[in-house]
Amino acid sequence: MKVSVSVLSEYDRLIAAVKKVNESTADFIHVDVMDGKFVDNEKFSVEVVKDIISISKKPLDVHLMVKDLETIKKYALLKPEYLTFHVEVLNDRGIIDYVKKLGIKVGLAINPETSINELYPYIDDVDLILFMSVKPGYGGQPFKEEVIDKIKSFKKMAPSDLVISVDGGINDKTISLCKYAGCDMVVAGSFITNSDNYDEKIRELR
Repeated sequence: MKVSVSVLSEYDRLIAAVKKVNESTADFIHVDVMDGKFVDNEKFSVEVVKDIISISKKPLDVHLMVKDLETIKKYALLKPEYLTFHVEVLNDRGIIDYVKKLGIKVGLAINPETSINELYPYIDDVDLILFMSVKPGYGGQPFKEEVIDKIKSFKKMAPSDLVISVDGGINDKTISLCKYAGCDMVVAGSFITNSDNYDEKIRELR
């Protein structure tokens, strides 16, 4: 199981958190970009993400909770490992093609209430699907177990090399559900960052 560490809950002490992730066995640093429109919060401007990149020793896994496709293009220029945006804002493949031409892996995120049917037109064009197991925009929410059935149904139709990731309420208890559903990667925030020992918590998720 790959583990991407979200630093959202550590926004006020971001540099220290990124350094702790650097020293850990985490696979990625997960950055939750919010525009204040797609979700209520507003976090992680382009300038802040640049600062993270400048000190990060881990590849970046950037999740864009934004409405405007032009915003996606701005973050694509930062060249993260993964750039994930929401299927709810897509109306064609143009933005997927734009990001892929920059050599960036494309992820599609899907909210808990959105039908997996929305994903199927794009599954051969993207590298990762991010299932939100909470309402996007806030950390520390409980895991929505109904998302597990959606993941299991989706996997029956998905290409075998498509990475399935889950974000929201991930901890030592909910990880078993993610493994049962066949997930390849989890995004964990406060479960890891509230600990003095990041590696111990990451091991519990592996």
